[in-house]
Amino acid sequence: MALIGLGSNIDPARHLKAAARAIRGQYPDAVFSRVYRSRPVGMSGENFLNACCRVQTDLDATAFENWLKSLEQAEGREASHDPWEPRTLDLDLLMLGGQTMDEGLLRYAHVCVPAAELVDVISGTACNADTLHKLPDLTL
Repeated sequence: MALIGLGSNIDPARHLKAAARAIRGQYPDAVFSRVYRSRPVGMSGENFLNACCRVQTDLDATAFENWLKSLEQAEGREASHDPWEPRTLDLDLLMLGGQTMDEGLLRYAHVCVPAAELVDVISGTACNADTLHKLPDLTL
């Protein structure tokens, strides 16, 4: 099982829909969380749309992350893109095979809340009650 975090703050509805179509094209049984609107963290710019997606895959972490990067690039994100600037599409591998890949991301409500719809990420991670109390910062 892989858990993917999706986000965009440049024409976000279009880019998230394109990502969802590409993911479903490769993984027809993909399951998506609801989409949330959140303020940018650590940068200025328009609000983000964020969601998570769960898929079954046999790919290892490197191959899966490379595939995610190819989807980002197809939506106009450059490989050298500054992580603190607005982006067309941001896809993060959050979990793979039951292992958390980047626990630091789970401390953010815009990641933790949609992820919690799809997997049990609360126990043993940075996604805890303090993070969930940030729910007022998110809107559907």
